[in-house]
Amino acid sequence: MYLLHGLLGTGYGHFSGQIRAWEGRYRVVPVDLPGHGRCRLDADPDYLDTALDYVTSVIERFGAPARLVAASYLGGPLAVRCATARPDLVESLVLTGFAPGLRRDVFVTLLAGFGPLVDRDPALVAEYDRLHGARWRATLAAFTAHVERAYEETALVRPEALAALDTDTLLINGTLKSVELAAARDAGRFGPRVHGHVIDGAGHIASHDAPDEFNSAVEAFWRKEPRQ
Repeated sequence: MYLLHGLLGTGYGHFSGQIRAWEGRYRVVPVDLPGHGRCRLDADPDYLDTALDYVTSVIERFGAPARLVAASYLGGPLAVRCATARPDLVESLVLTGFAPGLRRDVFVTLLAGFGPLVDRDPALVAEYDRLHGARWRATLAAFTAHVERAYEETALVRPEALAALDTDTLLINGTLKSVELAAARDAGRFGPRVHGHVIDGAGHIASHDAPDEFNSAVEAFWRKEPRQ
C-alpha cells in the first residue's frame, strides 16, 4: 500500500502508527510528495499536477494495483485523481481527514491563514525546517497559488466523482472536525462503493490520533472489499 500525507506532513509523520503495524505484513511505501521530507523534487507552479505525476510514477515503479491511504486535502485529492485517471493502478482508497465537496472559498481562506498561524509558533517552524528544510515555505506558496488558480481542476473532489469511481473507498475521520465527521458518518450518500468509519475523539489526522482503531478499521475494509 502507498501512504500519501497531507500538506507539510510526511509519509512517516502522518502514518507512523500504520508503518509500524503493517511493515512485514504488507508492502508499505510511504510517499513523500514534492517539496516535502525526503522527496528530491521541489515544488513547482503546477504543484498538484506534478505531484500526481510523481505518485503515478512511484506506483508504476513499486507495483500495482495499489491500495492508497491518503491524508487531508493534499493526499486525498491526489489519491482520487489517481484512481480517476489510472483505475488500472488503484485497487482501493482510504481517505482520512477529508470531506468531498469542500467549497473553494472555505479552502482558500484556510490556506490564507495557515502561514501566519505557523509563523506565530516557533516550535512548528523549527519542526517544518527539520522535516523539509527551508523549502517548505516555497512548497506552501506553490500549493496555495495552484489551488487559488485552479481549485476545481486540482484540489476539489466533488461527491459525484467518488460515486463514479470503479474503486472501493473508505472515508475514516474523527469526531472533532464537524465537516469530516459528517462525511464519514454519512459516507453511503456518496455512492454504494463509498464506506465510512468514525473514530470518537480523533481530530484531523485520525491515523496519528488513534492508530490502533484506524488500523483495525482499514484492515476490516480491506478484508471485505471485492478482489480485482
